[in-house]
Amino acid sequence: MTPETPAPNTTHGGLPRPRVTEPQVHDFARSLFGIEGTVRELGSQQDRNFLLTAKDGEKYLIKISNSAFSRDEIESQNAVMLHLGDGGINTPRPIPSLEGKDISAVSLEGTPHSLRLLSFVEGSPLIDSDYLAPDVIRDFGSLVGTVSKQLATLQHPGLDRALQWDLRHAEEVVSSLLPCVVDRDKRTLVEDALLRAQRLLSKVTPFLPVQAVHGDLTDDNVVSALSPSGQPRITGIIDFGDASYGWRVAELAVACTAVFHHEPTNPLAIMPLIEEFHSRAPLSEAEISALWPLIVLRGAVLVVSGEQQVAIDPHNEYAREALEREWTIFHTPAQYDWDVAEAALRRALGFPLGSSDGAFASEGTAPHSILPTLEGSKPAIIDLSYSSAEYLTGSWLNAEDEEKRIINAHLALSQAVITRYGEARLTRATPLSENEPHSVSTAMEIYLRDPAPVESPFNGTVSFVGEGSLSIDDGEHTVALSGIRPLRGLKVGAPIERGMPLGVSTRSLTVWLLTQSQDGDRHTTAEPSALARFVKMSEFAGWSAVYQDPATLVGEDLFPAEKRVQPTDPVEELAQRASAYSPLQSHYYAAPPQIERGWKEHLIDTAGRHYLDMVNNVTILGHGHPVVAEVAADQWRRLNTNSRFHYAAVTQLSRKLLDKMPDSFDTVLLVNSGSEAVDLALRLSKAYTSREHVLCVHESYHGWSLASDAVSTSTSDNPRAGETRPDWVHVLDAPNSYRGIYRGEGAGERYAADAVRTIQMLASRGTPVGTYIAEPRNGNAGGIPQPPGYLATVYDAIRGCGGVVISDEVQVGYGRLGTYFWGFEEHGVVPDIVTVAKAMGNGHPLGAVITRREIADALSNQGTFFSSSGGSTLSSRIGLAVLDVIENESLQENARVVGAYLLEELHKLANRHPMIGKIHGSGLYLGVELIRDGTTLEPATQETPLICNRMRDLGVIVQPTGDRGNVLKVKPPLCFTRTSAQFFVDTLDRVLTAGW
Repeated sequence: MTPETPAPNTTHGGLPRPRVTEPQVHDFARSLFGIEGTVRELGSQQDRNFLLTAKDGEKYLIKISNSAFSRDEIESQNAVMLHLGDGGINTPRPIPSLEGKDISAVSLEGTPHSLRLLSFVEGSPLIDSDYLAPDVIRDFGSLVGTVSKQLATLQHPGLDRALQWDLRHAEEVVSSLLPCVVDRDKRTLVEDALLRAQRLLSKVTPFLPVQAVHGDLTDDNVVSALSPSGQPRITGIIDFGDASYGWRVAELAVACTAVFHHEPTNPLAIMPLIEEFHSRAPLSEAEISALWPLIVLRGAVLVVSGEQQVAIDPHNEYAREALEREWTIFHTPAQYDWDVAEAALRRALGFPLGSSDGAFASEGTAPHSILPTLEGSKPAIIDLSYSSAEYLTGSWLNAEDEEKRIINAHLALSQAVITRYGEARLTRATPLSENEPHSVSTAMEIYLRDPAPVESPFNGTVSFVGEGSLSIDDGEHTVALSGIRPLRGLKVGAPIERGMPLGVSTRSLTVWLLTQSQDGDRHTTAEPSALARFVKMSEFAGWSAVYQDPATLVGEDLFPAEKRVQPTDPVEELAQRASAYSPLQSHYYAAPPQIERGWKEHLIDTAGRHYLDMVNNVTILGHGHPVVAEVAADQWRRLNTNSRFHYAAVTQLSRKLLDKMPDSFDTVLLVNSGSEAVDLALRLSKAYTSREHVLCVHESYHGWSLASDAVSTSTSDNPRAGETRPDWVHVLDAPNSYRGIYRGEGAGERYAADAVRTIQMLASRGTPVGTYIAEPRNGNAGGIPQPPGYLATVYDAIRGCGGVVISDEVQVGYGRLGTYFWGFEEHGVVPDIVTVAKAMGNGHPLGAVITRREIADALSNQGTFFSSSGGSTLSSRIGLAVLDVIENESLQENARVVGAYLLEELHKLANRHPMIGKIHGSGLYLGVELIRDGTTLEPATQETPLICNRMRDLGVIVQPTGDRGNVLKVKPPLCFTRTSAQFFVDTLDRVLTAGW
């Protein structure tokens, strides 16, 4: 059915609310419903809503409707509630009065009003959540789509209403209330938006389906409760005061506007909502075309109505506080490119774009070159993306100066230099930013040694002429030029022919190629200074439908297709990875960014976005360190071979390692990884003691090889660690004084006493311990310290029964703790064997076992030991370079100073956020333990990965660790700065405050 559209009554949004006091409402509850209880007012624009809490604790909503609404209208609201409720959606339900009436009449100041008692839908309005995660937005879309589908079958005469919130009347409402917007600039913005929306909607409104709609499915009227993961989950719908007939797509438009004030810098954050709605209530072609104009119009209705409401009801604080939010709701979509938005919607939902594909099909030939004098030359087409070899040691951070350096270097060799459309420029992204960069180029730049004549690529007309700029169009495309001296006499509207002179370029010409606007109005925005120059990679699918590749305008000979940007799709790349690279080798995040470059403490993706790297204890010096890069390149050019040949570097590295050790250590064995180091250490110990049995601690990780995995007890890495453990491995309780079996002061002695009893018990059984292996801080558990007194006692007990001790320093050693180069130094103990890797090569595979010669010699009767690349010329040179850089750049001291600052700031943060239960660690190996309850220490296991996901969205790479998955592991490269530390703390503060 398609009901007739009643004329709008624009007073409905501009009426003062009914005048009623809480005592009066209390009396109504008692006299009409026989309920005694407390009354508290809730917010409303035009009605009055009160929470009634009965003496038995039961909650109700008392709603007194504005007298402007008829009984039919209010009955229709009840009908919509019941219809949706019967369909499984949690809605209020009318509760009959003592007289059996669903709607009671009351008099306020001599005027009759309708009063209803409704069941109370528990939950907090979604608006109370500062941040709405994509999953929450998607759930919102699912709800709106389900509501729309269910209401399609409902008919009621009271729904045939005249509401100013009905977007069928939006143009008239905005026009009539526009004078209420006092600020002239704001009024102009609304007026311009109105005019464009009218042009667009006039083509499609006859084709928009009409049905029953809720009319106000916003974050104000959708309630939620926190899930166990800490994310809001939608629990129901409230406030049916705007239920009516209306355009089906208007229901979606209204819901979309509720997202913008949560994400004002990301207009396309509504995409999951729209996609989910479409999956339940498929949109038509006309509805797709109407959606963005209706979204803007909804914002316009809100602001003009809000300004009117505040003017006539100045004491309505609810309306006044909402006004700033409503302006954000209007500005966010109105100031975004509408054509780009529609293109993004169409591509996401699989609809045709409905615009020119940029192929100049009407001419049947390629366009004429705009710079014919370049024909026959070989311009340099430069790469300014993440993959460029032009950048030197972070030089892209100099932004435009770096671009000029690269361009000028090529201009010295070529007549022209061309930049690429669709390229995410590394120079247009900055580190330590919470926002995705606007880095993708929508245009092509041509740099010339000398100015050159510019000619028209097609037959068309001039659409803009300005100082240094010109635009022309052919009815399907617009070419906009900046950096041109237009031919004298060219005027807007003048006809032009293919190959006609347009002017002379400067030495820098910027070229855009745009498709015509859907409303034929693109020429009004084709002034080059008003065009988008760089956009977000996440939005480029929409932008590329409007801003197309201008390479065709210079010709295939000058700009061949193979030199244009080949888009990268991280999702497709991930699928390819899974098809060829075993998923057993897992990756961070379900939808990870594609990381292709790094610099210092930053990781860089294909869009050029810089992420603060809080997890890479492997690259201890930082990413892309020039000293290591130069040493590696130099050695590759000379020689790379294994340690069975004789060369100096392997000796130099071994001696340098021994210089870092106590005097008892005198021999080094070099390997490829931490797993191999631990494996070899266990084998040496077994050979030396002639004992097989090993003692380790719970929640620890030592490697993936057969032996190192056997002594790894962390269930976060191997959920079956307890089942697969061989009988020669014995496990002690993790000596965790925060949440272990012993806590607080004296915990170390009690854990140690248990360990000694275990050692003695094993010896008495005839299975004496030959090896004890542990990290001096339990790294995988989150940098948990071994409590005071524990390690020394255990070491003594092991040695007392003839065993040896291994200190696994793979994660926590090598200066990372700041005050100490090795973790064992913190405890005043000296182990028998030390294993080290990760940091040794700054990402190059390199590890070591450092011990006493008699222990190493014990293996000699089993043959010689050999590691192909562990002590190679390349590995040895890199290992030496890493140690030199740590010393020369005072990185251990930096770990101490910056680590202390970070620890202090995290403690301040913990004082504000009870969710931070404990901060573990030292230097730049920290763990932030997240809990749900400060008394029970219930771990925030579900919340922590979601917090990590949100941190990634805001530019920080951090990951959960520990067997409970509730500790943020904080182990950045040792070049980490105070500024980066503060960015991490501020970002974590934002997430813990606003939600995830």
